[in-house]
Amino acid sequence: MWGLALRPDGPVNGVLDLFGLPAQPWFTSPHQVVLSMIILASWIGIGYWMMFLIAGLNDVPPVYYEAARLDGAGPIRQFFSVTIPMLRRPLLFVLVADTVSNFVLFAPVQILTDGGPNGKSDFLMFDIFHQSYELSNPYQASVELLFLLVLMIAIVAVQFRLLRTDDGEE
Repeated sequence: MWGLALRPDGPVNGVLDLFGLPAQPWFTSPHQVVLSMIILASWIGIGYWMMFLIAGLNDVPPVYYEAARLDGAGPIRQFFSVTIPMLRRPLLFVLVADTVSNFVLFAPVQILTDGGPNGKSDFLMFDIFHQSYELSNPYQASVELLFLLVLMIAIVAVQFRLLRTDDGEE
């Protein structure tokens, strides 16, 4: 769908044309392809991750909001003092899982750009595939995969460290 919507003659450029804006080369411009892929990856995951956050919101006991209101907290204070702390675990899960899923972004890159234009969308997971299956270079692919694994572990460890509570639990 994204490939059709963001084609040079696709509906997104048609809407831009209605407003007098020039058509955009979403996946064919070296300057726009990375931003287009970021928007695409965000759109793909937003509904899935939102389900976890809504479930977390539904698990917040209403008595906490009632107690906050009795203490004189307004909506903004309730959000930062009740909602965010109670969503700590779902937020941690969404943050970690979305980070990992974005690091292994492969299918949209292969389908929409095949690493182009000019190699600008040749992200690490796509390059691992390219090295291993298209260039028959399994050693380079193995090194890249090991690097990706170490990088993801380091980023997830930092995320866990930053989201640790005062009592030491995540």
